[in-house]
Amino acid sequence: MKKNLIFLMMMSGVMSFSQNCNYGVASDGIANGENISTGGTYEYTSASDFDVEFGKILTVNNVKFNALKGTADLSYVNIYFYADNAGKPGSLIKSFENIVPASQTLKYTLENISAYEIDVNLPSTFDLPKGKYYLSVQGNPGDETAASWEITKEATTKLGRFDFSKFGSEDWFGGFSYYDHVFQVSGICSSTGETQPDYGTPTSQGNIGNNHETGGSMPGRSLADDIIVPDNTKFTLTNFKISTLQLGNIRNATINIRSSVDDVPGEILYSFENIGPKTENYFGYWAVPGYPLDVVAVDLDFELPQAVELSAGKYFVEVKATQVPFTDYLRWEATSHSGIGSDSFTSYDDGETWESNEGYNFVFNAIGFSRSSLAVNDVDKNNFGFYPNPVKDELTIVSKNEASRISIYNSAGQLVKDSEIKNNKVNVSDLSIGNYIGKITLKNGQTQTIKVIKK
Repeated sequence: MKKNLIFLMMMSGVMSFSQNCNYGVASDGIANGENISTGGTYEYTSASDFDVEFGKILTVNNVKFNALKGTADLSYVNIYFYADNAGKPGSLIKSFENIVPASQTLKYTLENISAYEIDVNLPSTFDLPKGKYYLSVQGNPGDETAASWEITKEATTKLGRFDFSKFGSEDWFGGFSYYDHVFQVSGICSSTGETQPDYGTPTSQGNIGNNHETGGSMPGRSLADDIIVPDNTKFTLTNFKISTLQLGNIRNATINIRSSVDDVPGEILYSFENIGPKTENYFGYWAVPGYPLDVVAVDLDFELPQAVELSAGKYFVEVKATQVPFTDYLRWEATSHSGIGSDSFTSYDDGETWESNEGYNFVFNAIGFSRSSLAVNDVDKNNFGFYPNPVKDELTIVSKNEASRISIYNSAGQLVKDSEIKNNKVNVSDLSIGNYIGKITLKNGQTQTIKVIKK
């Protein structure tokens, strides 16, 4: 009887599978860190990011981090989790304060500096769906030695973005320090049952750098370069990775996909505003002709909130960057080597007019999937769709089976709107600008999940 019951549960799709999982960065053993002391005259804290993958829900139950401290145990720690806000810590999701660690274990000592692993069992669990999150920690020193959160050496990043700090009640700063904190967020990962659409064969195209020879200045202007989709092909763009030369960093960027008109950037076809890089990779310091200081070569990978399907033809990808404070130098790396299609372009008036950067292409990698357009059925099996996206006021649902209800969740997984769908219309004017997940229930009981961009 039990075997039959289990079989029926599996067939009905109500059985979910889960496993232990963790996210974090291992120690380099360099005994360097950032002050995270709390409970004294001044308050210090830092934040480090991690990403929960598509198709998973992480139920968090434990945090470990490496602290540089004196011989006395930390009296207590504070643990905070933040949502992503356009490339830096945003709204507070969960906080645990005045927690006594389960253990504080010596990991190594280097030049009289000792690193301890601080193991914290959280008093309660909570769920994190797909998305980018920031872990922030503080420690109350047990003696006169300040508590610091261990960082890795400047090297190719171990996880996500470079990290952030703040002092007292001030805003977060950082994003231009080329290291990660040492931590581990642990819990149970459960499957949501979602599967990625079949976009075709993984592929990419782009321009290769030439030893970081030069770059196009990014602050206060728009930069664009072209991609080409071959005949009889559909290319689904999911990520856009750029190479930069910087002393500072990009907090976020607006990425526009434009048409090509006479080999010049044309109208905007798709727009994604204020996207923070999902990952950053550090490649060392480089001398730049005409600039007195060495600058840092960093690759930034932007994951588009919505996959973009492009038919055969030529397109331009435009990047408008927002820099972090105190950025002295920020350029999209360029190369004199031949690249895809025409030369790159710069606009000084928000894309109204464009100037060719003759003889130079920007260094990038457009990542996605391709498939033959001759074999593509442009109407899905459920005859389901929606428009416009991005949307400002009203979303229209197109479905063979009538849509009855929509539940909309923000990037932190919080329900922000739940309403009936009338005449296939959904009013979203009350939503803040950002990215959302919508779960639509059809009259026949089926559900559809959509990604909505509110502009």
